[in-house]
Amino acid sequence: MRTLLIALLLLSSVPATVRADNPSREAAKHFQRGVDLYADGDFRGALVEFKKAYGLWPRANVLYDIGQTEYQLLDYASALKTMERYLAETGANAPHRQEVEASVEVLRGRVGRVILTSDPACDVSVDDQPAGTTPLDVAILVSVGQRKIAVNCAGPRSASKRIDVAAGETLRLELRPPPAPIAAMRAAMNGPIHDAKPAQPGKSFITGWIVSGVLVAGTIAMGTATLVEQSRLASLRNTFPVAKADIDRQATMTTGLAITSDILGAASIAAVGVSTYLTIKYERSKHLKVGLTASGVHVGGTF
Repeated sequence: MRTLLIALLLLSSVPATVRADNPSREAAKHFQRGVDLYADGDFRGALVEFKKAYGLWPRANVLYDIGQTEYQLLDYASALKTMERYLAETGANAPHRQEVEASVEVLRGRVGRVILTSDPACDVSVDDQPAGTTPLDVAILVSVGQRKIAVNCAGPRSASKRIDVAAGETLRLELRPPPAPIAAMRAAMNGPIHDAKPAQPGKSFITGWIVSGVLVAGTIAMGTATLVEQSRLASLRNTFPVAKADIDRQATMTTGLAITSDILGAASIAAVGVSTYLTIKYERSKHLKVGLTASGVHVGGTF
């Protein structure tokens, strides 16, 4: 209720000739919205409306409402700066002066300062709110509690740190972003860097299929030879008389051929699998088609 009376007092104190101006009329609308939002407890919304009203029609009395709203939001540093500005821009008989002076004394016990050292020409923010550009001539006024200090520099490069600030404390903080990547520095000096086209994968699948063909042919040849020698071994065993040494020699040869044929068969299967994988990988971007038909597997596409 007290805030609403203050708002009505401010609006009624505006000369009719000034209220007739569009900026002042628009400012009055935003100010009234701010009053309504403040009364409803929406302090963030009220702060936006009060700042909008002040931007359209700067009046020292509006600083009082801005400062009170920042106080309600526990933004002690902003409230202190706003209320000190109100005292500086109003006379000794200004409304609420004594109230503001008392609030200022309280707020001075709820802030600290940060002396920041960083690279030049970096944007500084406190709790994601702009706080100036380096190098800063004065310490940053911050509210007590845990604060996030961040710098954003060209490059782009950035750095941030959370610090705990006690009342009346002055902290020194060095916050330097890491060096810019070499690519970023080169881009800044020579213009944009165009990425090279990605290298096409090698046609290693061709070699794979050649090796697979050789292994398959060797497997077939060795399998055929094994069958022939197995037939000869069977004939020797059915022949009488026959020397045992001849049978042992033929059995050893047949076993060796069978083992070699098995090894080649396994190697052929592995080679075909690897070659198929390499082919699909290489031809994926070339609309490779793999189909299963009654006569076998068909692979087609653009090669």
